[in-house]
Amino acid sequence: MWSALKAVFGWGSTYSYRRDAFTSAVRQALTTRPRGGVSGDVLEVYSASLTMSVTWTARPVHPWDRDLPLDQQDATFADQCLRDVDIAIARLFSQFPLVERLDITVRHPLSHASILTGTAHRADFLAVQRLSIPMRLKMLGLAYETGRGGLRPLAL
Repeated sequence: MWSALKAVFGWGSTYSYRRDAFTSAVRQALTTRPRGGVSGDVLEVYSASLTMSVTWTARPVHPWDRDLPLDQQDATFADQCLRDVDIAIARLFSQFPLVERLDITVRHPLSHASILTGTAHRADFLAVQRLSIPMRLKMLGLAYETGRGGLRPLAL
């Protein structure tokens, strides 16, 4: 898996150094004072990961598309929003190599209602690279609803 990460995001030894520093810091934080007469009396790290929570507002329909019929505007908005989410996930994982999970919420530009929400795991994102963007986002576990060609507010 790590070779795939390096190939996709171009990570080298800096990533390994940061990962090792993170792991070492977690171990150090879990260091306990030994109790008398007990050998190997430590808290053993089972797993550790970083999660980033990001909420943003989707971009509205481009001004050039505002004269289109409403159905076409909705479809254009949905396509642009899903493309933006896909690009944002890739960039966030690239910019923050220690983050293993992204909790994402996207809000509608006018109503500010949630139109897309969910959690993207780094390993899952790499596994679904060849799918179409809508399918890729669904396979990542992101929830969104389409209707009449556009994205609809989610019932949370």
